[in-house]
Amino acid sequence: MNKISVIGLEEDKDNIMTRLMDIGVVEINDLTDKLTDSEWSAVVTRDGDEDEVSRLDAQMSDVMMALETLDRYDLSKHPLFKTREVIQADAYKAAVSDGSRLREEVDQVLSLNEQLGQLKSEENSLSSTRASLLPWTSYDLPLEHDGTHSVRVFLGMLPNAADAEVIRSSIAEVSPDTELEVLGQDEDQQFICIICMRAEEDKIYDVLKGTGFSPAVFKSMKGTVQENLTDINSRIEEIGNGRRQLEEQLSADTSNIGALKYYYDSLLIRRDKAEISSSLLRTKKAFYFDGWLPRDLQTEVTKTLDEFGCWYECTEPEHGEATPVLLHNASLVVPFESITSMYSLPQAYEVDPTPILAAFYWLFYGMMFADIAYGAILSFVCFLWLHKYKLEGMAYRLIKCLALCGISSIIWGFLYGSCFGNLIPTMGETFFNQNWAINALWFDPLQDPMKALLLSCILGIVHLFVGMGIAAYMEIKNGHFMDAVTQQFDWFLLIIGLILWIGGDAVLPGGAGAGKIMSIIGAVIIVGAPAVKNKGIGHLSGIYDLYGITSYLGDVLSYSRILALGLAGSVIAQVFNKLASLFGRSIVGFLLFIVVALIGHVLNFAINALGAYVHDCRLQYVEFFGKFYEGGGDAFNPFEKKTKYVKIVKEEQ
Repeated sequence: MNKISVIGLEEDKDNIMTRLMDIGVVEINDLTDKLTDSEWSAVVTRDGDEDEVSRLDAQMSDVMMALETLDRYDLSKHPLFKTREVIQADAYKAAVSDGSRLREEVDQVLSLNEQLGQLKSEENSLSSTRASLLPWTSYDLPLEHDGTHSVRVFLGMLPNAADAEVIRSSIAEVSPDTELEVLGQDEDQQFICIICMRAEEDKIYDVLKGTGFSPAVFKSMKGTVQENLTDINSRIEEIGNGRRQLEEQLSADTSNIGALKYYYDSLLIRRDKAEISSSLLRTKKAFYFDGWLPRDLQTEVTKTLDEFGCWYECTEPEHGEATPVLLHNASLVVPFESITSMYSLPQAYEVDPTPILAAFYWLFYGMMFADIAYGAILSFVCFLWLHKYKLEGMAYRLIKCLALCGISSIIWGFLYGSCFGNLIPTMGETFFNQNWAINALWFDPLQDPMKALLLSCILGIVHLFVGMGIAAYMEIKNGHFMDAVTQQFDWFLLIIGLILWIGGDAVLPGGAGAGKIMSIIGAVIIVGAPAVKNKGIGHLSGIYDLYGITSYLGDVLSYSRILALGLAGSVIAQVFNKLASLFGRSIVGFLLFIVVALIGHVLNFAINALGAYVHDCRLQYVEFFGKFYEGGGDAFNPFEKKTKYVKIVKEEQ
């Protein structure tokens, strides 16, 4: 990264920022902190138009609401995974050129949706009213009629637990001329009508107290129940027709979904451009910003700045200055950036571990998932996925990483002699009485697990040593050669020496003696270095450091998970194959064999593919990264056209 500082004329600012956004390789810093400096604040003010940003955010919200509305009525086939549409810059510019028309379409969709919402609300209200009237269908008097000058008619509800006959008897005792009629009943309550003399109304209410009686309220309804139900049903039918018409209009408007997506992205670009202005500083006639750009991509930026007569300065960052991070790797390594990024990006001064991680991750995944068929399925599905769906960013990297790991699994499947476990030999023996054994090109881990364990530990030691070597390289690069000797090389001597001391004679005559000398020298350096550098109790810290050999032993044993996952996948596959073969040699047995084997291998594939991914990541993050890697870098975030629905390209791809 290079640091860039720019001063340009205020009158050219819009054009300059548009061009920089098109180029998309400059990360612009927020300069708010500079305004706390009295020298800066005396000359410049913060740029930006927050009202414009808010206005554009509101427009984007409207467009998004319109798109969500139309999506509910879009009956066209939707892809399983949504990806951005690739469109030429000229075609995109033409599609969003008539912004007023697109805004009218948005307003039309929102208006139709609002009308539809109002109709739905009215329909719900009418349906609720209709439900409240249905129990009263046997009541023939107008609802607004409450009696005559001397007679009172009122309606109400009693809970089902109340005995209407007992209540009728109680009322007859105080008012013999009063009539109580049960008009209907549902799961919860009874619907009653009471006709009494107005002079005795209070007595009736005294009897009803404590029975759970509640008067019926019909608000401003007039006419009989049947008349009101007829009007309500007629209105609900009208609303249904109106809703269908509105929904048909919305369905017709789904043809504008593509144009509205373009419009949304155009607003998003304008919003980002307006928002970035708040990171600039300005005077009456000039503006200023600084930021970062990749050193090998600065030519086009400086050419643009020269065209507008800007003053600019590109400088290398100061030692120790935090800079944004942009990884740059070969095409086969790029997919494994998904593994690095999931942990943390490196700091600018660190080594990018991705190229080395890629090799070990690919190797270990293949050993854990080792099966010809499983690896072929994984690679085929992932490559097909990449071909059918134009994935981008982290999703693209992750899927391609798994596709490459599938190839590693195929290779190790041949080396171990595994294809759906022992499915082919089991089929040959069960149904054809034939020996269709697949011979391993190297060895079968189930037959020789100690060899597989030794291989896993040896690769683990190599993996750890590479991590320690990177740490030593960084120390030497920073001018700390002795730290590399006393913190890394001494452990190389000790660990390699102990290995040779234990088994060196079996490999090389005199190897054990050489290993003994190496391990003693390594131990002396580990114990002695702190005694030379430190004071007081620090003299003895080297003894504690030597205890760290147990940590390295634990790290090496952690790589036994490579063997464990490989064996687990093979054993589970063979168990399912055995279960599938138990139904015997017949047509039914063959069909059941296929069903059981299919279910079992699908489960085994899913579990082991995920397990290999997780445990491989664990080996990289804990054992490998733990030896040299700090991480915590901030990803490079350039000022560019960040779109949601379309990918704008300058040339046809």
